[in-house]
Amino acid sequence: MKIIAIEEQWNSVSIRDALDRLPDGARDESVAFNAMGDNQARLEDIRQDRIEAMDTAGIDVSILSVVTPATQALPAREAVALARDANDEATAAVRAHPERFRAFATLPTSDSQAAAAEPERCATQLGHVGAMVHGRTGTRPLDDPAYDDLFATAARFHQPTFIHPQIPSNQLRDAAYRGLDPLVDLGLATFGWGWHMDAGLSALRLILRGTFDCHRDLQLVLGHWGEMLLFWMYRADSLSGVSSSTPSPTLWTAPRSPTATRKPCST
Repeated sequence: MKIIAIEEQWNSVSIRDALDRLPDGARDESVAFNAMGDNQARLEDIRQDRIEAMDTAGIDVSILSVVTPATQALPAREAVALARDANDEATAAVRAHPERFRAFATLPTSDSQAAAAEPERCATQLGHVGAMVHGRTGTRPLDDPAYDDLFATAARFHQPTFIHPQIPSNQLRDAAYRGLDPLVDLGLATFGWGWHMDAGLSALRLILRGTFDCHRDLQLVLGHWGEMLLFWMYRADSLSGVSSSTPSPTLWTAPRSPTATRKPCST
């Protein structure tokens, strides 16, 4: 049996440096984890040392994706250039080791039109097998109509979109995730709870927005046991009674409310 690991993070030096230059308040504090121990060296290696680590772990194929927040915290112009460079770098690794690596595209979501164009380039020219996004961009949620073209592209080319967690907004962190020891605050807002609530909410909002009604071939991937949604399915399913969009049967089956009307896709 072939073992394929689908959330294998890496980072480009250029993206790391750009994120480090962001001012306080705009910087994703979870990037501090990337510098702990030998994490940085391991993240930035998509060559032979990673393959040797895969062999040790019994992994046959790794699907490479840039570690959170990728380019989503960066200004649009910088994000577009760095996402493109990262996708080219990942492609070079895949072509050097085609039996061991595949790649998810990095998308510059601070420019919604570029974020819709890059998956097409990655699918048709680079051979990527999907894309990874990290929920909202600034204050703009992933279900914002600005991203409709992105999901239309993903559906047209049958490229799954992986929603990876990112740290909650500073406003939410102030309200719910701070007031403890600083390292505990950060852990609570990331790997302990906040990352997964944020990713699950992004997916749920896409369902409620009617994204799967608009793009019937869209495939969404969630890690970490479904980012809490699977454990809250019964309660989340009850939203179908008040939403005009029905959750996609590829996630779970829910009866459409008899009074519901279908919303048109954004244009």
